Amino acid sequence: MTFRTSQFRRTVAAAVVAAAALSGLTACDLFAPQDTLDIKEASVGVSATVGDVFVGNAVLVSGDDQTANLVVTLVNQGPDTQEVSIVPTGGQTITVSLNPRATKRLGNPPSDETLVTGLDAKPGSLTTVSVTSAGTSVGLQVPVVTAALAPYGTLTPSPSSSSSETSTSPTSTPGLTSTPSPTSSPPTGTPTPSPTPSH
Repeated sequence: MTFRTSQFRRTVAAAVVAAAALSGLTACDLFAPQDTLDIKEASVGVSATVGDVFVGNAVLVSGDDQTANLVVTLVNQGPDTQEVSIVPTGGQTITVSLNPRATKRLGNPPSDETLVTGLDAKPGSLTTVSVTSAGTSVGLQVPVVTAALAPYGTLTPSPSSSSSETSTSPTSTPGLTSTPSPTSSPPTGTPTPSPTPSH
């Protein structure tokens, strides 16, 4: 009887120790910082929230002659239509209308709408891009990259094509032929001398 009692006590003690150890591990896991709560962007672009509009992964892909292509994702998180104005430094204003809960990606593929000219920032630097929506403005420090960066290899600027002038030459109307103008022909035969008066 004594042997069985001692064995039972040892079994219970081992179970208590195991439960305590498991509880300690669970508590440590509960209060330890969770890496999944600290989400970081994989892209080099910059993001912000302007009013009800989320601006995601904004980046300028540099081209030739101080041009760049603006690549950015806009998400309207509100219940109303939003008008978004984007003004890169030295560039023209880009205006986008977003329906409620709508998402629009600009610059992929490149277009005249996202073409930025007069860019004075070099690749590897930052330049200010102002984003305005519903009276709220935010100045984003947007990175300037080149096509050498893998995700943006096909997103270089696409300048607007200039219209080429074509010269037209006069064409003849089918079925009509030109008729030469009549020309005077010299008289034929021997000229007759005029009579002379007799004395």
